[in-house]
Amino acid sequence: MAFSKDSQLVAYGTMDSYIRVWSLDGKPLGSKMGPEVKTNNRKLFGHSGPVYGLSFSDATAHLDENPFDLGKPGPETDSKLLLSSSADATVRLWSLETWACLCIYKAHHGPVFRVLWSPHGHYFATAGWDRTVRIFMQDHASAQRILVGHDTSISAIAWHPNGAYVFSASDETDKSIRMWSVQKGECVRVFTGHAEFISALECAPNGKVLASADGGGNIFLWDVEKGSRIKRCRGHAKGGIPSLSFSAESTALVSGGLDGTVRLWDVDLPKDATKVPVLGGPAAAAPAPQVDGIGSVGDSVTVGGTQDRSITVGGQPPAPSATASTGAGTGKKKGKDVMVTADQISAFPTKKTSVLRAEFTRMNLVVAGGCYEP
Repeated sequence: MAFSKDSQLVAYGTMDSYIRVWSLDGKPLGSKMGPEVKTNNRKLFGHSGPVYGLSFSDATAHLDENPFDLGKPGPETDSKLLLSSSADATVRLWSLETWACLCIYKAHHGPVFRVLWSPHGHYFATAGWDRTVRIFMQDHASAQRILVGHDTSISAIAWHPNGAYVFSASDETDKSIRMWSVQKGECVRVFTGHAEFISALECAPNGKVLASADGGGNIFLWDVEKGSRIKRCRGHAKGGIPSLSFSAESTALVSGGLDGTVRLWDVDLPKDATKVPVLGGPAAAAPAPQVDGIGSVGDSVTVGGTQDRSITVGGQPPAPSATASTGAGTGKKKGKDVMVTADQISAFPTKKTSVLRAEFTRMNLVVAGGCYEP
């Protein structure tokens, strides 16, 4: 699933190999070709396998015009193009004006799991089962760069805001994140620490922080310059976090999980959260516990007292004086209770919808979407 940057369109790819594009405001989607159809959604046919990746273009036209001159067209911020990647080993470029396929890029050997426009357009990155990341130019059928280094297939990619670097994450046995120089085609950083399948990557607009999420419900924040981990955010249940997005100021992070919740995180809150006043009470005095054998991370809080900010997924809140991870003293895991770190700002649960996409708009609103599962 993908939202356009102007929050006017949403697209989703299906296991039945087609793509459906909807207008979020319900207005009909016009076309410059053929008869005018009064419908608020359109299907795009062409792939011969499940559609795994989607990315809307982000371009602005008529920027040289005066927006206050009523006689001339104002700036256009709507998306004109859509990229899609599929299990059929191809990437397709679609026109959102004629609703037709403009180009087919055949480069990968096997399914293409991710596709993503660069921040400045024209270039885009793809990643797939063949363990490579490939950099394309919109007007060239073959890849301009092939980035090789991962041991297993690639599950997530992200661009640095300056467009000069690409991040990629590998799944299964590798579980590493690599930072690539687009100009040289070389790996310049390796981030290691995840113990589960890495499902999402996102780089902050300030270019200093990288966020990654895994199937265990963990979100790691990394210092891009130093290549070191800043902290770990916990709150999602197991199952995976398909989507991450930073606010425009890079101070907040939103995540959408398969546990049916959208969660908001404070990026600037230090990992030693015991020294920071928590909403609704004074600063906690007790030291933070160690987390799952990773060492003294210090970014989790116990439940109970004034600093109780935990939220359980699909169940009753845990009893006071018990940690939120397992049933203390019983030897049995409660299963639905999840430890929540102090840097979680808020959580928004759905009833039965896995959140496939959650992102900040340009106005710092959060838009989220998923698939309702009755």
